[in-house]
Amino acid sequence: MIEYYKKTSKDEILLKIEKFSKDCWIKSIDPNEDELKLLSKKFSLDKELLKDGLDIYETPRIVEEDSNFYFFFRVPLNGNSKEESTSSFLFIISKNCVITLSKFDLEIFHKISRFKSFYTDKKTRILLLFLSIISKSFWESSRDILKSVRKNKINISQFENKDLFKLVIQEDVLNDYLYSFSPLIDMYTHMLKIKSIEFKEEEKEDIEDLIVDLNQTFNTCRTALKNMSTMRDYYSATLTNNLNKIINLLTIFTIVLTVPTVISSMYGMNIKLPFQNNPYLFFFLLLLIMVIWLLIILFFRKKKVI
Repeated sequence: MIEYYKKTSKDEILLKIEKFSKDCWIKSIDPNEDELKLLSKKFSLDKELLKDGLDIYETPRIVEEDSNFYFFFRVPLNGNSKEESTSSFLFIISKNCVITLSKFDLEIFHKISRFKSFYTDKKTRILLLFLSIISKSFWESSRDILKSVRKNKINISQFENKDLFKLVIQEDVLNDYLYSFSPLIDMYTHMLKIKSIEFKEEEKEDIEDLIVDLNQTFNTCRTALKNMSTMRDYYSATLTNNLNKIINLLTIFTIVLTVPTVISSMYGMNIKLPFQNNPYLFFFLLLLIMVIWLLIILFFRKKKVI
């Protein structure tokens, strides 16, 4: 799918147009082979790089080729995929337009179009808006996960299997974020060194601030992961301790049941035994069993098994 949008300083809202116009935004979602050929031929774009833009596992990077700039970004997914927590998209600054290309219709495209300062003829401004939204999206998602982890940490004594499953999923998400942060930070830093893109001084300061924000989010993720590791260790130790208690109780129960079985089986044998003709033998044996039970209980209590 290929769509064309345009908004200049003369327009109040983003307009969807029927065909290409100079300084427009070309939005391509999961394009087919013919659409990729069209983009490549009409705007002199590298087809292989366009295909890389559809790879949801693509690493953030910048490629400059034939006066075109290819920015590969990663951004958190919000319901676009049940299996992945992040995806990539390609932002291209071309001579006559800007182009976005991705596998999914990402929320970031809808967010950026709602900005009043979003003008399709302001290419570096669009780039900065994308950088800002990406940083904010990672921060908000990481913050929400950290809040959830801290809440569960308070109630860790009531932890259940479903909570552990949720914790594992959140841990996987944060690890995916960490995988994205390092190349993103390097990418943001590299932008400041690109002489072909003329950033204003205030825009450079904005990028530097975003680098600081990404580093803070990176540290937030690491803090959350440490808390998760502590919670998993605590939960594992608790399960092991509870299992040991159950095994100990079952062992004691087995021993307790064995005592009357052994004594009664002795008097069930066809041999002469002491007091076997005594009419009160049953009560004596019952008393003996209870005394042995009491001694067993006292022994295990002394050993702090029960």
